[in-house]
Amino acid sequence: MKFYAEKSLLSPVLSAAKLVVPARPAIQIAGCFLLRLKENTLEVTANDVAGLGLCLNVQVEGEEDGCIAVSATEFAETVAAAPDRKLAIFSDNLNLTVSWGEKQDSDLNGRNPDDFIKTPEVETDCNLVLKVPALGFLLSKVAFATSKTADNRPSLTGILLEAEGSKLVAVGTDSHRLSRLYLQPEPEEDFSLDRSAIVPPRAIQALLSAAAAVGDSEATVSMGFSETYLKFKTTNVTVTAKLLEGPYPSWRPVIPTNLPVSIKLNSAEMMDVLHRVDSATDKSTRSARLSVHNSEIQLTATASRKVREKIACVCEMPDSSELLLGVNTNYLMEILKVCGTAEVEILINGERSLCEILPSGENNELLFLLMLVRLAE
Repeated sequence: MKFYAEKSLLSPVLSAAKLVVPARPAIQIAGCFLLRLKENTLEVTANDVAGLGLCLNVQVEGEEDGCIAVSATEFAETVAAAPDRKLAIFSDNLNLTVSWGEKQDSDLNGRNPDDFIKTPEVETDCNLVLKVPALGFLLSKVAFATSKTADNRPSLTGILLEAEGSKLVAVGTDSHRLSRLYLQPEPEEDFSLDRSAIVPPRAIQALLSAAAAVGDSEATVSMGFSETYLKFKTTNVTVTAKLLEGPYPSWRPVIPTNLPVSIKLNSAEMMDVLHRVDSATDKSTRSARLSVHNSEIQLTATASRKVREKIACVCEMPDSSELLLGVNTNYLMEILKVCGTAEVEILINGERSLCEILPSGENNELLFLLMLVRLAE
C-alpha cells in the first residue's frame, strides 16, 4: 500500500476515528485502525469491540492498493506530530512508514488485517433521513437529560427514537428530568420507523465528529435500524452501533395536561441568580426553595450558608396566593442552558409534582420536564 495525503486533511480524520477506539484495549488488535486503500480512496475503519463501529472514506493520492492494521494511537499521533505538508505513507509486509522528507520518517509496526475485529453487517428494515445539522441539534437538546450511569436501567443512558405521525420524536430522561424533541425528517425520503429504537448518544457523536472531519457537515444521513443495530450513513461516513436494550419508560402519560400556573422569565437573569444560589446548596441534593408571588420569584438556599436572591417574572395563577417550589438548581440550570432562548415559560400544576419548561418561540417542538423537590417542613 502506498499513498500521499496532506497532513491537514488526514490528521482530523484519524482524530475522529480514534474517538471510537478503546483507550485501554484488552488485546492489541482491538486498539487498531484498519487501513484499506483502493485507487484514490483511503478507508479508515475503527470500532470499540463492544458494538460501535465507524468507517470513514478520505480522498488521497493513491499509488498502490493495499490493506494493513495499525495502532490507532501510534498512527494518529505520528501524523499529528508530522510537519504540515504532504505525507507519503506506505507499507511493506507488516511495517507502515510515514514519511515527510528524505530521511525524515517514522516506522510503525503493523498487524495482519485479517485479525482485525470486524464490525457486524447490518440489514435494516426501518429507515429515515435527516441532515447532519438536524442530528446535531437532536443530540444537543436531548442527550443531556439521559442517565450518565447504566446501573440497573441501561436504557436510560440512551435516546429514544420513535415515529409520531410524520415526525420523529426523540426523548431522553434519567427519571429526574426529561427532554422531548419533535423533528421533521427530510421530505420525499423514506420514513418507515415502525418501532422504537434506543440509540446510544455516543453513536450520534461519532457520526457528527466523523462528518466534520471528512467534509460531510451539511450532508444527509440515512438512518437505518434493525431489531438490534443501527446504521447511519453519509457520503463518506458509516456508523454502526448496537441499540440499547429496553424497556424504556412510558413517557407520554408523564407529560401533564392541566397546568394552571404559568411563570415567564428571562433565561440569562435566572441563570445568573441560580449560579449564586447554587453555591450555597447541599451538594448531594442541589435543592433550593423558590417562592413565587405576584411578579417576583424569591430563591433561597440554606445548606452551607443562607443565600437569598430574587428575579422578576410574569406569573399567571388561579389565585394570588404564594407558591412554594423546591428545585434542583443544577438540573434547572442545565435545562435553561439547553433551551438557548432569551425567555422560557414554566408551567406548574402543583407544588409537589413535575414542572414543564418551554423555550419561547419553539412551537412546543421542544419540551422539558423537571421533577420538583420535596421541601423540608
